[in-house]
Amino acid sequence: MFVRQIAQVVRIALFVSLAATLLNGQAALAQANLEATDVSETSLTLEWDSVPSATNYGISQGGQSIVFIPDPSQTSYTVTGLDPNTKYTFTLGWQGGEDSIDVRTAGNTQKKRSSRRSRRSEQPEPESDQHRAPKPPPVTCPYLPSRVEVTGYVQSTQCQMVGAAGVGNMDVIKRGFIDAVDIWSYVNGGLEVCFRRAGALVFLDAAYAPRMVVELNAFQRDGMTCGAIDGPGTVVLLRSSEPADLAAPPPPGETTLPTHDAIPLHDCQIKLVETLFLRAEPAGEIIGLVWQYSEVPAFEISGYWYKIEFEGQTGYVSRYHRKVLRGGCG
Repeated sequence: MFVRQIAQVVRIALFVSLAATLLNGQAALAQANLEATDVSETSLTLEWDSVPSATNYGISQGGQSIVFIPDPSQTSYTVTGLDPNTKYTFTLGWQGGEDSIDVRTAGNTQKKRSSRRSRRSEQPEPESDQHRAPKPPPVTCPYLPSRVEVTGYVQSTQCQMVGAAGVGNMDVIKRGFIDAVDIWSYVNGGLEVCFRRAGALVFLDAAYAPRMVVELNAFQRDGMTCGAIDGPGTVVLLRSSEPADLAAPPPPGETTLPTHDAIPLHDCQIKLVETLFLRAEPAGEIIGLVWQYSEVPAFEISGYWYKIEFEGQTGYVSRYHRKVLRGGCG
């Protein structure tokens, strides 16, 4: 009797072991057939077949979890926020198995693709095609809309159109807002902004917080309303009663810049972090150079300009691209 009981226990243990082996084998053999559809520059949709043994799914990219899907009946998920022309590896995981796929997003000039692509049919791409997404242009001012034109910028000058909300000054907006362009980074005098509409111009000076409103002397050039600035800020075009309000353009070599009161400085010593022009007056004629890493005294501030002395010569340099060594330098 005792021997028969032992034999029955052994048979039950073997049956449980065999059942577990079969179940694990089925889970290992289960395939989700993961595919990518609707591949665009910045998004794609992952689709897969339902896996009978799965109670939930998890999607990861490059080892980083993207989403946990608790509903095993869901068999698709759209991934957004991707970079153009970039190769990604996505992995779909479930209890006892996983499936992966490599897919490249569309390039900036490629049309959106909607055909289903399987990793088994995708051919390896040549090394020459594996380039990074194109970088934005280093200078933004040439890429403004045709209704505005900026001249006199340099390599690091940046421009961007802004609306009334970007201007943010209700007193200016109430005067009849039409258009505006924000200019920042390096502005070293003589930069002109022209709008292809008649109107009045004001400048929101970024050297002050909140930005100070400066009336610009607008002039007409080639049918455009133009004004000159000598530092970062926002140029705003406002409604004007008549185009005749515009003055003639300044003579060659001259600019109509906003004026600033000179503010005296006391015991101010600065160090330049790059070589700058030395000018006879703010945004004026270039009379020399002040070399990078030079340490010079500054006597006053005029808007965006320091009045300094360098090698026995007095003149003005930009307030930017410097480090304060001592004193109240503004």
